[in-house]
Amino acid sequence: MNKLDLPAARQHKNMLFDFYGALLTERQREIFAMHHMEDNSLAEIGATMGVTPQAVADLLKRSAARLNRYEEQLGLVKKHISNQSLIEEINRALLELEALGMEDAAAIAVRIRKLVETLTKGGV
Repeated sequence: MNKLDLPAARQHKNMLFDFYGALLTERQREIFAMHHMEDNSLAEIGATMGVTPQAVADLLKRSAARLNRYEEQLGLVKKHISNQSLIEEINRALLELEALGMEDAAAIAVRIRKLVETLTKGGV
């Protein structure tokens, strides 16, 4: 993974944690948050938790694998991202509608209704 991918990867891990973090053990949640949200190093976490940095790394790896399995099975993050995309499209359509005259408004209104219908049926 190159450096440009790191912010996206971090954001994805944080989203997985937001959706599925409650399904991790308390210790997994605590260490995941210390590393990914508070930006503590493995050594800092290890010192705080009384374990080796390698034990922290192993726990983080298992936690990430567990979060990814939940996403594979449930797809909540994928659905959320899809819904966010639909909301952005709705907002763009609304901006277009505001900028147009009344004769073009009906066609855009139909487009917005379809987007909202897709979103309310659970997204793409």
